[in-house]
Amino acid sequence: MSFSGDGGIIRADRDKISQVMVNLVSNALKYTPAGGKVEVSATGSEGLAKITVKDSGEGIAKEDIPFIFERFYRADKSRSRQTGGLGLGLTITKAIVDSHKGTIQVESEPGKGTVFILSLPKNPA
Repeated sequence: MSFSGDGGIIRADRDKISQVMVNLVSNALKYTPAGGKVEVSATGSEGLAKITVKDSGEGIAKEDIPFIFERFYRADKSRSRQTGGLGLGLTITKAIVDSHKGTIQVESEPGKGTVFILSLPKNPA
């Protein structure tokens, strides 16, 4: 796992944004095999902070991407509560990002990995 960048300072609920990061990084680690890579980077412009969580894991099928932020949705149907969580992490993540007037995007290719891009205003109105 690697970290890089400087997104600057944002005004946000630290606990909630920490929860977003825990959700995204734990998912990246869960779906990346041993020897794979997880990278977290932060960049910023005058009014926006961008945090990227990128992994070299199994990826998400194109047809699943529109649904991954829905409650209880699991792209991998073989996962159960015992092995794959409740299917709420990304739903909670999106709700927190929305409450901070931010956006979250996902880019993925099966077999090559996934990138989550979190954009947050540095000083939300």
